[in-house]
Amino acid sequence: MRYDKIIPKLSRLLRISNVEKFLEKNATSLKWKMLEVELEKKSGSEKERLIALGMFGLVLFPSQTGVISLEAAAAYVEYENTQINPVAAILAETILTLNHCKRAGKGAMRCCTQLLYIWMVSHIETKKPIFNNF
Repeated sequence: MRYDKIIPKLSRLLRISNVEKFLEKNATSLKWKMLEVELEKKSGSEKERLIALGMFGLVLFPSQTGVISLEAAAAYVEYENTQINPVAAILAETILTLNHCKRAGKGAMRCCTQLLYIWMVSHIETKKPIFNNF
């Protein structure tokens, strides 16, 4: 999906008339701080969509601190259009990346390792609960 097509779709989805004003100077990411101001003005499903965009950009597909990459925004738009949960694909990509890093003997992962850890541990069957506070 091209960036020039993502912005209008995102604008319609979030019901924000001028999403371009949230773009970084390099025009490849959105400033979350500016979107947070818009979040305070929203309510209901519009607010939920903006929070979901934040989760996609800041938690599932992190790039830089405080910004949402347009790739993450494209993934969010695709999710809203298809309603297909991307968790399985994210997990598969994570496992492939871990495998590649191990084989190469170097490299690092860019993901929310804490969430990955909680997900993996929560899917391990044990007689005693691993986490009592979740």
